[in-house]
Amino acid sequence: MARHLIIGDGTTRSTANPVEDGAITIQKMSASGPTDLVLGDSIVDAPMIRIVGGGKDGKNIVTPWIYGKDVINWSGKSYVAPQACTVTDTISGNATTGGALVLKFIKTSGPRQEFFSFTTDIANGTAEADTDAAIKTAFEDASLVKPDWLNPVCDATAGSTVVFSGAIRGDVAYSGNTWDYEPVQIKLIVESFAGTPQTHTASATTGGNPGYGDGFAVRAFEESQQGIQAGFYMRGHLPKQPTLESVTSTNYDMYSIVATKDGSSSSQINGVDNLIELNVAAVAGDADSAIFENKLNGYFAGVFPNVTL
Repeated sequence: MARHLIIGDGTTRSTANPVEDGAITIQKMSASGPTDLVLGDSIVDAPMIRIVGGGKDGKNIVTPWIYGKDVINWSGKSYVAPQACTVTDTISGNATTGGALVLKFIKTSGPRQEFFSFTTDIANGTAEADTDAAIKTAFEDASLVKPDWLNPVCDATAGSTVVFSGAIRGDVAYSGNTWDYEPVQIKLIVESFAGTPQTHTASATTGGNPGYGDGFAVRAFEESQQGIQAGFYMRGHLPKQPTLESVTSTNYDMYSIVATKDGSSSSQINGVDNLIELNVAAVAGDADSAIFENKLNGYFAGVFPNVTL
């Protein structure tokens, strides 16, 4: 599937051309050339459309033209915050006799499994309510080298539990690097505890979820498209990365239009991906997104359900 991405920053589209930096519009092909689609235009009135965004490098970023009749999907999804995978050590009882507690983490998400263990020395007579603080101190000790896929900070505020989390995009790891990948899925195992009669029970709390429209995810998507969309990988030229349009601290609502390239309802070329996907990332909750939505809802009226984000 050929994918294209247009990113907005909430700038209002006026009547001027080229499109203002950060603004997004839909264009139709008219007898006099490209012009903005207006509310009320339909597939009959404007057979061909494209999405155009104003770029920071002073030129518009455009998708290929598509025929409205070839569109097989018009949809959107509001921003959903990413969620880290969390695991919990639940503590029960006081440690009349102390000992070493060894907790082991397993990274279960790809491309390969990895392991990490650390030890907490629980002193004799440590109460249940104090054990969580001891574990937190041991885990967050600056001298304990932790893998990038594990959040270097844990939560021990509940009194009898310690909650650990896998990394999500944008997290700063122990090494100082930023995690740039999907949320890590982790598992916790109580490897051993030499104390008595206190017990430690490992459990999964929440699974990692990438969410939708997170600024770091949109940045990763944009970077993956720059070779195709901006000629970043042109052979014979010194690669120069275009200015990135996405902002990692911004939350985005996402829109998608998928069309076939040959006018059919599905790919007709065996073994060849015959689809083209136009993606739009608009600032979550921005008022100008409603204008974009309304134009396309009207354009696809009777063909696809309205999209309202």
